[in-house]
Amino acid sequence: MLDGQDNPSDIVVEERRRQRAANVSAIGMILSSVFLSAGGQLLFKAAMNEFGVLELSIPALFRLLSNPLLLLGLAVFFISAILWLVALLRADLSFAVPFLSLAYILVLLGSVVLFQENISLLRLSGFAVIILGLFVIARGEQRKSR
Repeated sequence: MLDGQDNPSDIVVEERRRQRAANVSAIGMILSSVFLSAGGQLLFKAAMNEFGVLELSIPALFRLLSNPLLLLGLAVFFISAILWLVALLRADLSFAVPFLSLAYILVLLGSVVLFQENISLLRLSGFAVIILGLFVIARGEQRKSR
């Protein structure tokens, strides 16, 4: 412009470019959070399998809260939450949240390997759709940030 001010449309374009770059740079933090979240879920399942029957009583509550696998799962889940909050400082929520669905896939794999759960072909197909959707979101953001 003649008066030395930036063109408003240029400012908007630059801000969008910066946010896309921030989204891409937050992927590592997002994925770390997701992996830890899935690990926490698997630890919760292992703790509850070890616990057996859950009854509503004070002794059962103390037994539950003293279970090392449950305590480890809570710690891992807490770290995951902190990483998630840091990732949200950088990334758009609409960009970050779809990555949470990766936890479903990690838990699926973990449940098969660790707990010998049977997974149907229909469930596997659903997970394939999730992976495809994540690929589309991540690739679209990377291309826009260039």
